[in-house]
Amino acid sequence: MNVATVTKSIRMSREESQELTRLSAQMAASEAALMRQWIREGLRTQKIELAIRRYMQREVDLRNGAALAGVSYNRFLREVQTRNVVILEEDGFLDRLAFLAGALGDDTLRAAVERAIAQPALPPPDLEPVSFVGDDLGKQT
Repeated sequence: MNVATVTKSIRMSREESQELTRLSAQMAASEAALMRQWIREGLRTQKIELAIRRYMQREVDLRNGAALAGVSYNRFLREVQTRNVVILEEDGFLDRLAFLAGALGDDTLRAAVERAIAQPALPPPDLEPVSFVGDDLGKQT
């Protein structure tokens, strides 16, 4: 099966290059094969993280989060549960829960509901910039 490929080049420090060479030797795999594997793993991870952030910000539901992440509904649900993210699929759930907390006089539950309602949006992940060949034409490095 022939798959069209595209070449992407990255710049890395001398130490990163040496570490890649060491790992390549230890794992008996080419540097290119390792980098492809790590890129695939990183892309999968970042897609899941993005979908979970969007789910937590109530921009997508579980089904759309799974689609955004490119995984099954069950896999996405497990990822959400692993991170102890509250799953709120039903509109008005927090309002009814707040009412219940008040009716029961449960201050702990009331505080938890208030935290869930006021949950701030997550900041984007801290990622180091990657310079691809062609992105920096004319720049001095």
